[in-house]
Amino acid sequence: MEPETVSPALQLFLDHQGLSPAFVTGRRWDVVAWNEAARVVFGDYEQMSAHERNSVWRMFTSPTYRQFLVDWEGHARRLLAQFRAMCGRYPGDPWLTELIQDLMIASPEFRAWWPDHEVLSASEDHKIFKHPQGGSLVFELVTFQVSDAPGLTVTVYIPLDEADTPAKVSQLLSS
Repeated sequence: MEPETVSPALQLFLDHQGLSPAFVTGRRWDVVAWNEAARVVFGDYEQMSAHERNSVWRMFTSPTYRQFLVDWEGHARRLLAQFRAMCGRYPGDPWLTELIQDLMIASPEFRAWWPDHEVLSASEDHKIFKHPQGGSLVFELVTFQVSDAPGLTVTVYIPLDEADTPAKVSQLLSS
Protein backbone atom coordinates (compact mmCIF):
# COMPACT_ATOMS: atom_id res chain seq x y z
CA MET A 1 0.00 0.00 0.00
CA GLU A 2 1.29 3.46 -0.91
CA PRO A 3 1.87 5.96 1.91
CA GLU A 4 -1.23 8.01 2.64
CA THR A 5 -0.94 11.76 2.21
CA VAL A 6 -3.24 14.73 2.43
CA SER A 7 -3.89 17.35 -0.20
CA PRO A 8 -2.53 20.87 0.29
CA ALA A 9 -6.13 22.07 0.79
CA LEU A 10 -6.73 19.55 3.59
CA GLN A 11 -3.47 20.56 5.31
CA LEU A 12 -4.58 24.19 5.00
CA PHE A 13 -7.89 23.23 6.65
CA LEU A 14 -6.00 21.64 9.56
CA ASP A 15 -3.70 24.65 9.89
CA HIS A 16 -6.71 27.01 10.06
CA GLN A 17 -8.28 25.27 13.06
CA GLY A 18 -6.48 27.66 15.40
CA LEU A 19 -6.79 26.48 19.01
CA SER A 20 -8.44 23.22 17.96
CA PRO A 21 -5.98 20.34 17.73
CA ALA A 22 -6.73 18.54 14.48
CA PHE A 23 -5.20 15.61 12.64
CA VAL A 24 -5.86 13.18 9.82
CA THR A 25 -5.60 9.43 10.18
CA GLY A 26 -5.32 6.95 7.36
CA ARG A 27 -7.25 3.73 6.96
CA ARG A 28 -4.86 1.93 9.34
CA TRP A 29 -5.30 4.66 11.98
CA ASP A 30 -1.86 6.18 11.47
CA VAL A 31 -1.70 9.95 11.97
CA VAL A 32 -0.61 11.24 8.55
CA ALA A 33 -1.12 15.01 8.99
CA TRP A 34 -1.68 17.40 11.89
CA ASN A 35 -1.76 21.03 12.88
CA GLU A 36 0.40 22.92 15.38
CA ALA A 37 -2.24 22.71 18.13
CA ALA A 38 -2.23 18.89 17.80
CA ARG A 39 1.56 18.89 18.07
CA VAL A 40 1.62 20.92 21.30
CA VAL A 41 -1.22 18.97 22.92
CA PHE A 42 -0.53 15.39 21.76
CA GLY A 43 3.20 15.42 21.04
CA ASP A 44 5.52 15.98 18.12
CA TYR A 45 4.31 13.51 15.49
CA GLU A 46 7.35 14.33 13.38
CA GLN A 47 9.56 12.76 16.07
CA MET A 48 7.37 9.67 16.58
CA SER A 49 8.05 6.26 15.11
CA ALA A 50 5.51 4.74 12.72
CA HIS A 51 4.12 2.61 15.58
CA GLU A 52 3.80 5.65 17.87
CA ARG A 53 1.84 7.50 15.18
CA ASN A 54 -0.71 4.68 15.11
CA SER A 55 -3.64 5.74 17.30
CA VAL A 56 -4.44 2.23 18.52
CA TRP A 57 -0.80 1.34 19.24
CA ARG A 58 -0.30 4.58 21.14
CA MET A 59 -3.50 4.14 23.16
CA PHE A 60 -2.58 0.65 24.32
CA THR A 61 1.21 0.84 24.69
CA SER A 62 2.13 4.37 25.77
CA PRO A 63 2.41 4.77 29.56
CA THR A 64 2.48 8.54 29.02
CA TYR A 65 -0.78 8.50 27.04
CA ARG A 66 -2.38 6.28 29.67
CA GLN A 67 -1.66 8.96 32.31
CA PHE A 68 -2.53 11.79 29.92
CA LEU A 69 -6.09 10.66 29.16
CA VAL A 70 -8.62 10.91 31.99
CA ASP A 71 -10.78 7.72 32.01
CA TRP A 72 -8.21 5.90 29.91
CA GLU A 73 -10.03 2.57 30.18
CA GLY A 74 -13.36 3.92 28.93
CA HIS A 75 -11.73 5.67 25.99
CA ALA A 76 -9.48 2.69 25.20
CA ARG A 77 -12.49 0.34 25.11
CA ARG A 78 -14.40 2.71 22.78
CA LEU A 79 -11.37 3.12 20.52
CA LEU A 80 -10.95 -0.64 20.34
CA ALA A 81 -14.62 -1.11 19.39
CA GLN A 82 -14.26 1.53 16.67
CA PHE A 83 -11.04 -0.08 15.46
CA ARG A 84 -12.75 -3.49 15.30
CA ALA A 85 -15.53 -1.98 13.18
CA MET A 86 -12.91 -0.56 10.79
CA CYS A 87 -11.05 -3.88 10.61
CA GLY A 88 -14.26 -5.47 9.30
CA ARG A 89 -13.94 -3.31 6.17
CA TYR A 90 -10.48 -4.74 5.40
CA PRO A 91 -10.62 -8.48 6.14
CA GLY A 92 -7.31 -10.25 5.70
CA ASP A 93 -5.22 -7.05 5.53
CA PRO A 94 -1.75 -8.38 6.46
CA TRP A 95 -0.67 -5.08 8.05
CA LEU A 96 -3.75 -4.99 10.31
CA THR A 97 -3.27 -8.66 11.19
CA GLU A 98 0.32 -7.93 12.20
CA LEU A 99 -0.71 -4.86 14.24
CA ILE A 100 -3.33 -6.91 16.10
CA GLN A 101 -0.78 -9.67 16.80
CA ASP A 102 1.76 -7.10 18.05
CA LEU A 103 -0.87 -5.49 20.29
CA MET A 104 -1.86 -8.89 21.70
CA ILE A 105 1.74 -9.28 22.84
CA ALA A 106 2.35 -5.67 23.94
CA SER A 107 -0.86 -4.88 25.84
CA PRO A 108 -2.62 -7.01 28.45
CA GLU A 109 -5.76 -4.87 28.10
CA PHE A 110 -5.85 -5.26 24.32
CA ARG A 111 -5.35 -9.01 24.74
CA ALA A 112 -8.20 -9.20 27.29
CA TRP A 113 -10.67 -6.96 25.43
CA TRP A 114 -10.11 -7.97 21.78
CA PRO A 115 -12.10 -11.22 22.15
CA ASP A 116 -15.14 -9.24 23.40
CA HIS A 117 -16.00 -8.47 19.74
CA GLU A 118 -17.50 -5.07 20.60
CA VAL A 119 -18.13 -2.88 17.56
CA LEU A 120 -18.85 0.83 17.69
CA SER A 121 -19.16 3.63 15.19
CA ALA A 122 -18.78 7.07 16.74
CA SER A 123 -18.06 10.48 15.34
CA GLU A 124 -18.34 12.62 18.48
CA ASP A 125 -16.86 12.34 21.98
CA HIS A 126 -15.92 14.33 25.07
CA LYS A 127 -12.36 13.98 26.36
CA ILE A 128 -10.42 15.30 29.31
CA PHE A 129 -6.63 15.26 29.31
CA LYS A 130 -4.06 15.89 32.03
CA HIS A 131 -1.41 17.69 29.99
CA PRO A 132 2.06 17.82 31.59
CA GLN A 133 2.43 21.57 30.91
CA GLY A 134 -1.17 22.71 30.36
CA GLY A 135 -2.93 20.86 33.16
CA SER A 136 -6.55 19.83 32.68
CA LEU A 137 -7.74 20.24 29.07
CA VAL A 138 -11.35 19.56 28.07
CA PHE A 139 -12.41 18.97 24.47
CA GLU A 140 -15.42 17.99 22.44
CA LEU A 141 -14.31 16.15 19.36
CA VAL A 142 -15.79 15.48 15.98
CA THR A 143 -14.53 13.01 13.41
CA PHE A 144 -15.47 12.82 9.74
CA GLN A 145 -14.28 11.16 6.55
CA VAL A 146 -12.78 13.10 3.67
CA SER A 147 -15.25 12.72 0.80
CA ASP A 148 -12.72 12.52 -2.02
CA ALA A 149 -10.35 10.29 0.01
CA PRO A 150 -12.59 7.92 2.01
CA GLY A 151 -9.60 6.21 3.64
CA LEU A 152 -8.75 9.45 5.44
CA THR A 153 -10.47 10.60 8.62
CA VAL A 154 -10.25 14.09 10.11
CA THR A 155 -10.50 14.54 13.88
CA VAL A 156 -10.90 18.00 15.38
CA TYR A 157 -10.71 18.58 19.14
CA ILE A 158 -12.76 21.67 20.01
CA PRO A 159 -11.46 23.27 23.23
CA LEU A 160 -14.26 23.87 25.72
CA ASP A 161 -14.40 26.73 28.20
CA GLU A 162 -14.25 24.14 31.01
CA ALA A 163 -10.92 24.31 32.82
CA ASP A 164 -10.08 27.40 30.72
CA THR A 165 -8.97 25.09 27.89
CA PRO A 166 -8.81 27.68 25.06
CA ALA A 167 -6.45 29.92 27.08
CA LYS A 168 -4.30 26.93 28.05
CA VAL A 169 -3.98 25.74 24.44
CA SER A 170 -3.12 29.31 23.42
CA GLN A 171 -0.39 29.40 26.05
CA LEU A 172 0.99 26.02 24.88
CA LEU A 173 1.09 27.36 21.33
CA SER A 174 3.00 30.47 22.36
CA SER A 175 5.60 28.69 24.50
